[in-house]
Amino acid sequence: MTLFFDRVDAVPISKNDFPYEFNQWLGILVDTLNEFIGKIQDALNLLTPQSYTSAQIAQLLSDGALLNGVLLYDSTLDVYVGMQAGSLVKFTTTPYP
Repeated sequence: MTLFFDRVDAVPISKNDFPYEFNQWLGILVDTLNEFIGKIQDALNLLTPQSYTSAQIAQLLSDGALLNGVLLYDSTLDVYVGMQAGSLVKFTTTPYP
């Protein structure tokens, strides 16, 4: 299932009641919001796991910061790691395709 989020079309101000600087700031705000909406959409659609070193993953585990179902990328060992039934598991793969 691919997600598509609506974007903010434009700043809904039709009169010149506000100073130019404020109108410009609103335009930049809309552009920034649309950029973040796009990044969130891409992250959800592509499901990119967070990249951590082996030491960082071990620290997250000891801190209790990992929940079942989380998917991580171990940049030290170049493997995917997930939390399943309270334990970290390594996802082994073969070359694609």
